[in-house]
Amino acid sequence: MSNRFRRFFSVDNPKAVKAQKLGWLNAINYMAPHRLAGAGNLCPNASKGCIALCLGEHSGNAALYPAVIRSRIAKARYFMTDRQAFLVEMERHMRGARAQAAKAGLKLCIRLNGATDIAWEGLAPHLFAAFPDVQFVDYTKSPKRALAHARGQLPANYHLTFSRSETNEADCVRVLAAGGNVAVVFAGAFPKTYLGARVVDGDQSDLRHLEGRQGLVIALSPKGRKAKRDTSGFVVR
Repeated sequence: MSNRFRRFFSVDNPKAVKAQKLGWLNAINYMAPHRLAGAGNLCPNASKGCIALCLGEHSGNAALYPAVIRSRIAKARYFMTDRQAFLVEMERHMRGARAQAAKAGLKLCIRLNGATDIAWEGLAPHLFAAFPDVQFVDYTKSPKRALAHARGQLPANYHLTFSRSETNEADCVRVLAAGGNVAVVFAGAFPKTYLGARVVDGDQSDLRHLEGRQGLVIALSPKGRKAKRDTSGFVVR
């Protein structure tokens, strides 16, 4: 059975390369975010600031090469219009990534939502059971998902980090209080604490599971020209 996508997971972006130095192959599934693909909403909790600054559209290769955006749009439409075939193909690529990691002597970490916010634990829970030796990580703006993870209600090999926006700081406080971690984009030097929680540098890698569930703020610097100029409140200044 042939694959529609020759390359399904990104394993060579800057954060993925950093992960290899820590002993992990970091494979990321990028699809067109929010409503960009014109086939539904893949980021149901996105704020206006999040949509305007999305890394999946305005940063890295997506900002440099139109073909990258076209590929992400095609993959999002594939997901929305032929879900079963999409999942079958994604699993084939996951097995390939697992073999690639093993050959390189690395552990495998898969980020299913590179630029989307799909609740995979509800949509395809079999993935986590089918790959028990794989660590899955994601960011989410869904307080429901983040709180479920903080309470230990998601698959044991799926780690979620809640993502702050200009509109959800009250939810950030709730997630932190429950023991979940929250990613915050800071324009300048990272503070030592934020919202009463200890801040750690999240730019070192994308391996969020290594931080566990400690009620931490994961500090990230703004990526992309638009984010660096943001005044919406999405980026903390």
